[in-house]
Amino acid sequence: MRVTSSFNLRRRRLVEASIGAAALSLAGVPLPSFAEEQGPVSIRDSRGVHEFRKIPQRVVALQWDILENLVGLGIRPVGAADIAPWSEWVREPALPEGIVNVGTRAEPNLERIAELKPDLILIGPTQEDLLAQLNGIAPVLLFENYRAESVEGEAETAIAQFRELAKLFRAEDRAESEIARIESGLAELGEKVKNAFGTSPQVQVIRFSSLTTLFLYTPNSICDYALKKMGIRQPLELPNASYGLTQVRIRDLKNLTDAYVIYIRPFAMEKKVLNSILWCATPFARKGRVAAAEPYWSHGGAPSILVTARRITDALLTLAPGAGQ
Repeated sequence: MRVTSSFNLRRRRLVEASIGAAALSLAGVPLPSFAEEQGPVSIRDSRGVHEFRKIPQRVVALQWDILENLVGLGIRPVGAADIAPWSEWVREPALPEGIVNVGTRAEPNLERIAELKPDLILIGPTQEDLLAQLNGIAPVLLFENYRAESVEGEAETAIAQFRELAKLFRAEDRAESEIARIESGLAELGEKVKNAFGTSPQVQVIRFSSLTTLFLYTPNSICDYALKKMGIRQPLELPNASYGLTQVRIRDLKNLTDAYVIYIRPFAMEKKVLNSILWCATPFARKGRVAAAEPYWSHGGAPSILVTARRITDALLTLAPGAGQ
């Protein structure tokens, strides 16, 4: 009788957990079932280790890199910040429908977040000053990235955070499959570029910031990680910087005589800067070694690593010998 009773109890718990996960899937969130017998899960964020006894069902994400990681795992949060500009600055992956906008990343709407009754809030350093208030609504995990002094680069940190979230949502298999797809995709794109140019060219990736200044991607950036995995290097040697970006003047690129330059859209004054005397005087512009990459988010989660490589590759291939024939 004791064995039968214990068996029935375990079976009831499994059924209840399965029903809960099924209801979540119907809401558009493909989460696996949770079994109490598996025990609590320990998740490490930027503040330490936190224990979870069940899969969160109503998640709010206040940082884009975290939101991107959730989407990459097949998780649809109930709320997120800055949904409207996502389609202009990030684009890929596309956000699933039904996510409630909860304000901006800089100023999230706490009342709207509370109305969603979340059981987990995911934040980045932009919202760290709101930690106490957000903790009054739901448990909070803080995931930091993009610090110049970090031991790991942005890409490595994004992958590590991707794996931590996968543990929490019982999506480890999906995460590892996605990471393997990223790695193989980077290698394939590197071969594609090498075949098109006959070698691996030097490529400097930039973002314009004004008519006379621009941002360069430093060695700790996702961009530099993707390029190196493709067998491509950026010619300018730079120290690590916060967010993997450092600002320079356009005239500081005067020695890039053999490199190709890829600039990332959007930039409102694109035509004006490309027609400026300052830009046209650069050696790469005179040689026609400049192309635009379509928008992607430079500071994203793990999925953005391959998106970064694809955007740069697509732009670079337009400059390959014979590309215009």
